[in-house]
Amino acid sequence: MNSDSGNDKVFIERLTSIVDANLGDENFGVRELAEKMRMNRSNIHRKLKSITKKSVSEFIREIRLRKAKQLLEEGSDNVSEIAYHVGFGSPSYFGRCFHEYYGYAPGEVKKGIHPESQIKTKAGKSFSREIRIPALIALSVLFAVLLLWAGTHFISEKPSRGEISIAILPFDNLSEIDNTRFLGDGIMEDLLNRLSTLKDVRVISRTSSEMFRDKGDETIPEIGKILGATHIVEGTVQREENKLRISVQLIDTKTDDHILSKQYNRNLGSFFEVQSEIAEEIASELSLVLTNAETLALQENLTQNLKALEYYQQGRFHSSKRTVENFKKGIEYYEKAIEEDPGFAKAYAGLADNYHLLVYCSSEGLEVRKINAPENIQKAYEMVQKALELNPNLAEAYTVLGDMDGYFDNNWEKAEKELRRAIDLNPNFSTAHQYYAEILTHMGKLEEAGKHINKAVQLDPFSVVIRFISARNYYFLEQYNKARSEIEICFDLDQSETHFSWMDLAVRIYTAGGDDLDALDIIKKIGALSGPWTQEEADSIYCISGVGGLDIWIIETFDYLSFCTKAYIYALTGEYEKALDNLEQADEANELDALSFLEPQFKKLRSEPRFIALQEKYKVSSTPT
Repeated sequence: MNSDSGNDKVFIERLTSIVDANLGDENFGVRELAEKMRMNRSNIHRKLKSITKKSVSEFIREIRLRKAKQLLEEGSDNVSEIAYHVGFGSPSYFGRCFHEYYGYAPGEVKKGIHPESQIKTKAGKSFSREIRIPALIALSVLFAVLLLWAGTHFISEKPSRGEISIAILPFDNLSEIDNTRFLGDGIMEDLLNRLSTLKDVRVISRTSSEMFRDKGDETIPEIGKILGATHIVEGTVQREENKLRISVQLIDTKTDDHILSKQYNRNLGSFFEVQSEIAEEIASELSLVLTNAETLALQENLTQNLKALEYYQQGRFHSSKRTVENFKKGIEYYEKAIEEDPGFAKAYAGLADNYHLLVYCSSEGLEVRKINAPENIQKAYEMVQKALELNPNLAEAYTVLGDMDGYFDNNWEKAEKELRRAIDLNPNFSTAHQYYAEILTHMGKLEEAGKHINKAVQLDPFSVVIRFISARNYYFLEQYNKARSEIEICFDLDQSETHFSWMDLAVRIYTAGGDDLDALDIIKKIGALSGPWTQEEADSIYCISGVGGLDIWIIETFDYLSFCTKAYIYALTGEYEKALDNLEQADEANELDALSFLEPQFKKLRSEPRFIALQEKYKVSSTPT
């Protein structure tokens, strides 16, 4: 035996003896084994994988199962007692693991019925030697074929890093104590943040996973298909005074198999440490060999203060509603989180984001909004700088900073740099991809913007804002069928029918795509909601003059449209001089921005000197790419 083989044998024997010594401890896992071996988790995983082709979790589980089989054969305890004795917190999970490993249920061992038993005829007599040997050869051949088939269909199909996508569903709160939902939400978001640091592993955004807080009748495979996730993490959290019980399941959405099912019983003071442990356990079960940087990222805690976490979660809850009132409510809770933990960088980033988004809440043009909200802009910059002082590697802070550098300072190159940094730090942050797509759109880089907005859609398929940006990008690219699909998803996700910006875009998409009757329906809805015209009036004008004639009638009859919208309508109907007049008036009224020049109906204006002069003023490329 060579020295490497000898060392490997000693390594395996030592691992086995440590696991045997801790067999009854259901909380004994990868971390505890690594500590007793005095090795880094990634190193122990990498070495064991090279010797046995198994992950550390698989290795521990197999030792438990082999011991369980021995105890079952001895017949001293029942199946449930043995399950707990060998460290399984759930007898049902033990039964499933046992069956998957041995091919038969643990109860059959108790009855003495399992493959090691002698093969018998229906009459109960043993096969003769002459019959047994050919039968066993045939069975061996069949078994080899089945192994080959299983290897082809299962082992080879085990997803690699680039193929793994994880959705973390809201944890169910089983506590009787009031106001403890934040613990479950905290675990959900914390796991999302930790796992998002894993390179080439796609983690679905919380916004979309929140859609399954009440799962209803959807099965895990169905949820996985909807979210585009190969794996689902779900669980429960229960608090009793200072005790905490967290149950976690990692499920393969293709097979509905539980890859991990474990309970963590801890003191409340260990809340943050156990989240790191769960994240590392999930990574191990997915057979991911972690780099040192990834291991450190999984172990990093952004706060150690439970009250600060509770306030932060409440801030997130209100901010996600995206209204002025809720942005202000979110700011209150983020400030409370900072009072509890002045070093909580993500709370500062949340404040910065809310102050910066408040600037967009007015219906006025962006330049007017900037003039009217200097205090919010200043506050946003102060908060984002504070966040970066506390944590210079915080993707959320760079995301807000990049968006502000672009929209508030018109420094698109700096904005691009900041948003690239955010994406490098967290490739799974959908908002970073969304903001970067918007910045690229303003720079006229439509194809590149499309790549990032598509990535954002993959990460957060139920985000209305992201779907709207996607629809708009397809519209600018003149891909009207795709634009239509995206804008209709917006309406399906939010059926409040009060979003005039969506309706305006929908009218343009339908009109450009030749779907005049659909455009008419939206125009009639706008009239019914805002009151300027009745549905009968809209129908009457449409029958005489079509959609273009209806738009002109609206311009001439009602004086509430922006100059940009009027320019669009005049360009649509071929009145290009009037279109240019209104674009120049839009400039004087501070209504224009870089997006205004991407309107497909302005294509015939792009060679006009007056249009070119406006483009140069706004530093817009003459031809979008």
